[in-house]
Amino acid sequence: MKRIPYLVALVAAGVIAAAASASGAYTAKSAHLNARNPRAAFSVRARQPKKIILYIGTARVTTTTRCLKGTTVSKLTRSFHTDGTRNMLWHIAGRQDVCRVSVAATLKGQGTGYVGVDVYPR
Repeated sequence: MKRIPYLVALVAAGVIAAAASASGAYTAKSAHLNARNPRAAFSVRARQPKKIILYIGTARVTTTTRCLKGTTVSKLTRSFHTDGTRNMLWHIAGRQDVCRVSVAATLKGQGTGYVGVDVYPR
């Protein structure tokens, strides 16, 4: 009878540890653009990404995505002139070991703009 509480405690500790180690999506980098800061550039490194999402609001953006899977390197350069969300792993094979996304953005028109990168790990 004394084993049951120990087993329950062990299973509960395992569930808590698994939940703590499994991280969800996070905003890796973001930049706000305005008349004072009309340009921004940054780079994001993501280990074992499941999804990398680029958010664009009132900006012209150029991105370069480089991913490494074993010894194979995938590279894709894209330009965006419309607002919205984009999947940066589009046309790149799945289950990559590490990816680096370089982003260069300029404000489109007057007002303010936004560029952000969210990473969803495996």
